[in-house]
Amino acid sequence: MQEIIKEVMQSYRVYPTEIEEITERLVRIKDGQRDYALKRSTLTKENIPAWLRVYHIANEKKLAEIAPVYVTRDGKLYKEMDESFFYLTPWIESPNRANLKNEIENTMQYLGHLHEKTKTSQRISKDTLTQNFLTYQTHCAQVPTELNAIVRQFEGNRYLSPFELLVCTQFRDIEYASKMNNDIIREFLDPSDEDLTWNQCLCHGNLTQDHTLGRYIINWENARYDHPVMDLANYFSHLTGNYDQPQNKITEAFKLYKNQNDLNEIELKLLTIYLLNPSSYLTTIREYVNNTSKKSMVIQIRELQQQYRKLIFALNWNKFMKEEYETIAFEDADH
Repeated sequence: MQEIIKEVMQSYRVYPTEIEEITERLVRIKDGQRDYALKRSTLTKENIPAWLRVYHIANEKKLAEIAPVYVTRDGKLYKEMDESFFYLTPWIESPNRANLKNEIENTMQYLGHLHEKTKTSQRISKDTLTQNFLTYQTHCAQVPTELNAIVRQFEGNRYLSPFELLVCTQFRDIEYASKMNNDIIREFLDPSDEDLTWNQCLCHGNLTQDHTLGRYIINWENARYDHPVMDLANYFSHLTGNYDQPQNKITEAFKLYKNQNDLNEIELKLLTIYLLNPSSYLTTIREYVNNTSKKSMVIQIRELQQQYRKLIFALNWNKFMKEEYETIAFEDADH
């Protein structure tokens, strides 16, 4: 691998004095003057055009939030070698994760600016919206019935495993979240206008804490043009699986995002719908019921708890939405 790395670096006219393997795909390179991050990406011939487009957009719109990528001596943003696509960026030190509040606030501000700068809008019909969400709506509508049947099955066992006991304990909260989600989906699919504005922007596609370094957002391998709430839902989901989830920090930081890229009432509903998505929770239970998981009981319980906490966050998020934004919309209507 070292020889491949040296050959790749020659394409950038960089001659390593030190090579440090950080992960299986990330290498830190030193040449005596600068530190570089060399990434052996998961990109393929099919999706590399979309990845290249990110940097064309970043250059065109002067998006400082996207970490720069070095150009090879033959003018490319990547080097294909050993059936892999490599790309080189400056080495960016990881921020101090101790101040989570600042980290989330910074990410929200940078993401809001990036979304606003790359936003495009089109008018779509109510019928188009309904057709696109019909499958998801049908799936969500069936969740309470399926969960109820599973809980009855567990309660019929003479002895409940710790996993089964947890599912039964959580059932009322999940049932409530599912019904709430179904109500919001119905509201979302019943706008008063026959046509509505649908916004899209450059989305990261896999926004986690690991991909936010200081003022940069890194690793755009899953980037695509999509609705901005997709990035928000993804980021919030990654933040909220732990016991000490930073709920207040997220809600306060979201206001900073909204100042940069304002979301309308329909978009706020869409974000809540994605946060209330029960699929991952249900998948964890199905794997247990069908005995298809090879994970230990401890890991299965941990995953169930994480998915449960994400849905609890979503319930609290919906409460925050109603208090913070529906009240404002109502007051504005009065004036």
